[in-house]
Amino acid sequence: MQVKGIPAARTMDSRAFTALAVQFRPSRLNGAGVCLYCETRWCQEAQCVAVHAKSLWAPCPQCDGFSFGRCENCLNGVVEVDRAGLIELADRVLPATPEQSAAFAVAA
Repeated sequence: MQVKGIPAARTMDSRAFTALAVQFRPSRLNGAGVCLYCETRWCQEAQCVAVHAKSLWAPCPQCDGFSFGRCENCLNGVVEVDRAGLIELADRVLPATPEQSAAFAVAA
């Protein structure tokens, strides 16, 4: 017998979901033209293009996106997430500056 109810799965309007998915997705090729997936310069592989088009990204929960290469958890402030991770982001209020981020709060 189930004692506690199972909470309903959160959903998101597909347009809002798509906009959020695109907003945080980094370029497939880095500044030097190297592919994130196959590590080939100027890659045009259909598989890499397709995987990247379906990928979902969000600001890093560890550094709130303010890594600038210092965070070991992310790629320039973003991490690849699944659909649930992106939906969770919809309720998150992102800080505007590093000083407003809990990730950079100085312990008293």
